[in-house]
Amino acid sequence: MKRMRYLIHLIFLLMIMLIGCGQKDGVLELKGPYMGQKPPGMTPEVFAPGFISTEEYYEINSIFSSKGDEFYYVISASTPDEKLQGQYDYCMMHTRMIDGVWTKPEQLDIANGYNVVDIAFSPDGNRLYFCSDFPSTWEEDEGYDIWYVQREGEGWSEPINAGPNINSPQGETQPSFTKDGTMYFPSWRPGGKGEVDIYCSQYVDGEFMEAKPLEDVNSIYSEGNSFVSPDGSYILFIRWGLPESINGGHEVYISFHKGDGRWTEPKPTRPETEVYGSLAALTPDGKYLFYSAKKNIYWVDAKVIEKLKPDELK
Repeated sequence: MKRMRYLIHLIFLLMIMLIGCGQKDGVLELKGPYMGQKPPGMTPEVFAPGFISTEEYYEINSIFSSKGDEFYYVISASTPDEKLQGQYDYCMMHTRMIDGVWTKPEQLDIANGYNVVDIAFSPDGNRLYFCSDFPSTWEEDEGYDIWYVQREGEGWSEPINAGPNINSPQGETQPSFTKDGTMYFPSWRPGGKGEVDIYCSQYVDGEFMEAKPLEDVNSIYSEGNSFVSPDGSYILFIRWGLPESINGGHEVYISFHKGDGRWTEPKPTRPETEVYGSLAALTPDGKYLFYSAKKNIYWVDAKVIEKLKPDELK
């Protein structure tokens, strides 16, 4: 039933995209780096409106390839009524730059019709990690697992589970990586400080080590939607379940690595900056921070992070 509903939504999505709104084949024709968009400053801007960010769908995640010539993102294909009932269907979209022109975004089904969310590249760009309800080897899996596909020429391999040192029966989401391959991710596994905590797993000799919790970052509340910078100097995440918040019970926090294995006390990103929403990622050149908010994808100059750094680390 879930896969049938997914296919119906996919057909509807393709019909909308064929109708389009642009200049060539019914779709906007965008050219050049970052799809020809004017770079943002310290105030977040919607990215590629009408081409990537739309009114029809909820775009929740986005990443560029290491060369900046491919762009992947996730959309929710559920109707408003289905969302009210807790029914969500997600699929991955993909566009690439060919001869300077970005292709019409198309669906990339790497999970054989199952949901795909929370995408991230491995540091070498040869693996595309994602979270999915794709059937796993766990006998009683209550949540999503972290999977990956390996580049094979112009395509991708079949999904590969990230393994028991990463995944648990309770569910894992939002993988992100430092340059040395260490994976950071939230997990619902028991034994943490809150219902959801952030963990990290070192990548050694082609294998992920046993995941360890970020003791300085986790709290009695829930921490998720995390993103670690490639150099490991900071981690952005959502903390929710708060008794009070300027954002209705959840807020974007940031913590900086002190260089001695410890992290600074997490602080809200606002009001110092206008960074909000979730599912962040830096562009490969480190210049811009992308994240999802208000049903669209936003980008902002990555220098906003400097405004949040404690004085003793500047």
